[in-house]
Amino acid sequence: MLRLGLLTAISLLLAPAVFSQTVARKPLPTEPLEKYDNPPAVAAPALVISPALTSQFGPYTSYQVNVDVNGNNRVGDAANEPSICVDPTDGNKMSIGWRQFNSVASNFREAGFAYTTNGGTRWIAPGILQNNVFRSDPVLNSDTVGRFFYLSLLQNFFDDLWRSITGGQSWTLVGPADGGDKEWFTIDRTNSSGHGFQYQCWSMDGNNYGGRQFTRSTDGGATWMNPINIPNSPAWGTLDVDSAGNLFIGGVNLNTRGIWCVRSINAKNGGVVPTFDQSRAVNLGGDIVFSEPINPEGLVGQVFLAADRSGTSTNDNVYMLASVQPSGFTDGSDVMFVRSTDGGSTFSAPRQINDDPVNHAKWHWFGTLSVAPNGRIDAVWLDTRNAANNSDSQLFYSYSIDGGNAWSRNVAVSNTFNPFVGYPNQFKLGDYITVVSDDASANVAYAATFNGEEDIYYIRIPPSAALLQTSLDNISTRSFVQTGENVMIGGFIVEGTGPKRVIIRAIGPELAQYGIANALANPRLELHNRTGALIGSNDDWRTTILGGVITTNQVSEIQTSGHVPTAASESAIIADLQPGNYTAIVNGVNNTTGVALVEVYDLD
Repeated sequence: MLRLGLLTAISLLLAPAVFSQTVARKPLPTEPLEKYDNPPAVAAPALVISPALTSQFGPYTSYQVNVDVNGNNRVGDAANEPSICVDPTDGNKMSIGWRQFNSVASNFREAGFAYTTNGGTRWIAPGILQNNVFRSDPVLNSDTVGRFFYLSLLQNFFDDLWRSITGGQSWTLVGPADGGDKEWFTIDRTNSSGHGFQYQCWSMDGNNYGGRQFTRSTDGGATWMNPINIPNSPAWGTLDVDSAGNLFIGGVNLNTRGIWCVRSINAKNGGVVPTFDQSRAVNLGGDIVFSEPINPEGLVGQVFLAADRSGTSTNDNVYMLASVQPSGFTDGSDVMFVRSTDGGSTFSAPRQINDDPVNHAKWHWFGTLSVAPNGRIDAVWLDTRNAANNSDSQLFYSYSIDGGNAWSRNVAVSNTFNPFVGYPNQFKLGDYITVVSDDASANVAYAATFNGEEDIYYIRIPPSAALLQTSLDNISTRSFVQTGENVMIGGFIVEGTGPKRVIIRAIGPELAQYGIANALANPRLELHNRTGALIGSNDDWRTTILGGVITTNQVSEIQTSGHVPTAASESAIIADLQPGNYTAIVNGVNNTTGVALVEVYDLD
């Protein structure tokens, strides 16, 4: 069977000037996102349980995680903000932590946890870290020998750290861990001098250290250094180390909205106070936003950063991904990705990972990513593309095997759910979901309301999931087309053993009907093979340019393809392509500039 592996990689250049207008954003909050509001709810007379839910969507199975010791669902509680860790020595052992609300009548929350020993098909939740202790922002991680760590935010905006040597079955308090609101931490699992070091950062809000945001532990979390400042104050983000133990922190400045990647090359030296030698502004094609209709009291997404330690050709790449509201718009969000191949010194133009047609009423939210030991990048997010009400959501997945140049077709891997039900006296589904990748699959922890309550689910997604679909449907990505080297460049891969018939389109004027200003009036399309050789071109689809893979007049076939462009100045190429890598380049005739869309459709 032939398959078009749709690994699209469209270079997006979505600077704020793209739409020739400045849009006022809601200010980001100047108070902590996590704070004590309600006392614990009055306990119900009796605990009501129901069978735990297993949600089947085609070949994909989501297993409920927040269950009792007998594997039953607790009726009337809520759970969100899941964080997952996986034992690197035994992938069947995992643990997930979450914000546990014992009753939806109160937003008082505790630190829930569960474990599995069989690869995630059965979960057991023995209880919480501490009864009647307010906790939030759970973050879990594991070290090289399979010890699990649980970082938890307390009511006083300090953290403490817990450790499990039983695969998450039981937890022991390690001790205080500095920290603050929206904390995150990573563990150095490289062979560098920083092996085993733990690095932590947190927000400027809910901060007990006068704005200082970073600390380090060199002894497994037992003690932490006096916190220090991070240049440009990145918050609501994550951190990671490359194969040499160099530390990278990604996040957003809450005052300027600027997104930053900050590096330290000496944090791995336990004998010195770390310094940050590099701080780079990162363009993700939009803004981190808060309190939007899809998640009224929470984030649409935070900034995720991950480094490649695969030892392959993509080793030491640094990736950043977030669900952002596109520049120039006040509704909807897209999952955007950038990469650095030079240690965070420079980053690529932002690339849109969600591949549905442009519709700014749609939300692609809670985007997150992870890098597998073999270098594969996995991305997951919640997505409203299939919802008539623009709010019912599904979990979607895409992956890249070439360092983010090309991405698989998006695939829905869960049933649809209503994100607005089951609120625990707090109108949000949390602020994030998480994924940890192994060489075979993406291990995902996410919140959903399949049974009418906010619950935590686990799903294991093999990368082949995105290739099981044999029809291409609509793969499209928008970009601002400039001149010279800043034109639109998109890559895709044809897989299989024989040719695949496709139509590639460059769309400009049609975008105006979607409210997009400054659409490219006359887009020109070029098709190149993996060597870079030009194998086809078009300028105005009603005029065929013979040469390369284009051997006959294509006007009639384009008209009957079901994908005819709406404007005569738009371009299209139909081609029979052998398996391999291809690149589509879109530029403006006579060096004109504007917003364009490149699309690839499977005609077989």
